[in-house]
Amino acid sequence: FEDVTSSETFFENCTIISTVFCNTDLYKHKFINCRLINSTFLNEKEGCHLDFEEDNDFLIYLVSFLGSLSVLPGNIISALLMDKIGRIKMIG
Repeated sequence: FEDVTSSETFFENCTIISTVFCNTDLYKHKFINCRLINSTFLNEKEGCHLDFEEDNDFLIYLVSFLGSLSVLPGNIISALLMDKIGRIKMIG
């Protein structure tokens, strides 16, 4: 494996034989109950290993919800004015 970036990838109960992991983010903790025979890890990717792809959908919905929520005070004031003043006077 060379130049591989994985997201939420785990290997369970497998045997990996004669494999070189070069410049990947496949770390030893992602191999759960695996047998790594003659396998080496070279030049592991450095830096922040957090994966925000899972939370990205939530963030998009949150921003959309807050954007929709921001017009709520204006809608309430507009509805109260329409009730007190009347629709015809507000349009004209």
